[in-house]
Amino acid sequence: MVWLNMNIIKTHDITLYGCTGNYDIVLRPLCDDHLPLLYKWNADPDVLFWSEGDDITEGYDAVTVHDIYGRVSQDAYCFLIEANDKSIGECWLQKMNLPEVIELYPGQDVRRIDMVIGEKEYWGKGIGTAFVRMLVDFAFYSEATDVLHCFSDDHNIRSIKSFIKNGFIEVKRIPTPNSEKHKEEIHFSLSRQQYIKRRRFKVPPDKIFYLPIDKIQPSQLYISDGKLRLVHEWFDPSDNMEFDPIPVKLYDGHYLMTDGHTRIVAAALAGWETVPVTWDDDPLDMLAYALCVRWCTEDGIKNAADLIKRINPHKDYDVLWRKRCLDMKIPPSYAAIVARYGGLDGRHNVLIIADDEMLETARLIKNESAPFVKSIEIINLDKAYSYDEIRFVWVAEIKQ
Repeated sequence: MVWLNMNIIKTHDITLYGCTGNYDIVLRPLCDDHLPLLYKWNADPDVLFWSEGDDITEGYDAVTVHDIYGRVSQDAYCFLIEANDKSIGECWLQKMNLPEVIELYPGQDVRRIDMVIGEKEYWGKGIGTAFVRMLVDFAFYSEATDVLHCFSDDHNIRSIKSFIKNGFIEVKRIPTPNSEKHKEEIHFSLSRQQYIKRRRFKVPPDKIFYLPIDKIQPSQLYISDGKLRLVHEWFDPSDNMEFDPIPVKLYDGHYLMTDGHTRIVAAALAGWETVPVTWDDDPLDMLAYALCVRWCTEDGIKNAADLIKRINPHKDYDVLWRKRCLDMKIPPSYAAIVARYGGLDGRHNVLIIADDEMLETARLIKNESAPFVKSIEIINLDKAYSYDEIRFVWVAEIKQ
């Protein structure tokens, strides 16, 4: 098929944001401007060895590239993958186009995810797992997809791991006797119900206590309507025993929710006055949370009731909140020593051991870290004539 005097790729207006430990990932709408990259990647047999099921020995020409992306983009969201601002590949979320698969899910919205990282130096970096997660979130939150059904040949271990790490379950294997590079085509499936169950947050009953909803400070500015829709699939307003508790830390003397903003909004909409919570003991980047609290304070977001006014379509939420977090800049600070890497939750006492030479640094750490901990004290070894003072503070902390 030859495409003349028209756009080859049907584009869209969705941009998705995510990250790994080392890379900021952005999925941008794929369009004709990206054809030179598609020509390059699809001309490389090493790339096609992993992306194509057939035994490809030569790259595709421009006409074939036009045909592939022109057809797929008619029923798919096609994205360019960027990692730290470099274009490295493409992926898409497509309406299922195989009748034999559609028949397995009568009356349901079935989609598939396909992907290729064309820049080979980015293989094996965990980027595939990250953007598959972004597409999965987009499918269930924004597109109200019922089932994702995806494929990988058994030789493509990286692709298989990306699906499994995102909760996909192997459903069948089909022999491929005519292929030299693989023996089976593996089918993976992830339903909306499985996705919801995977994201539930359960803790032992003895770790749960209750707080007034209006006394818990958010650390988020916006709510996704798609996330809220999925919460309502399991949320029972008459049963708080089955409610996933809100993780909290103490910050600057106040209860701060570190997650669970969507479900606390569901509880507020249902008229709850109190909500189950649990201490978040994970080592989080509290400097980032401190900045989020500042944003909330500036926008007048003090509790869940304020977030009710910030419910947005998921595609807008991704830009309004995820992009803002991706662009977040945390300035260097001595507080990072205590808050960022210590993962302190506001309930603990901190003891800084210093001497005359490091005393000024210790004071800076104390001043900048004070909001993140219950108390923080300095002991100057050059001024202490015995270890009794240190022992006293240590024993007092243990008794608490």
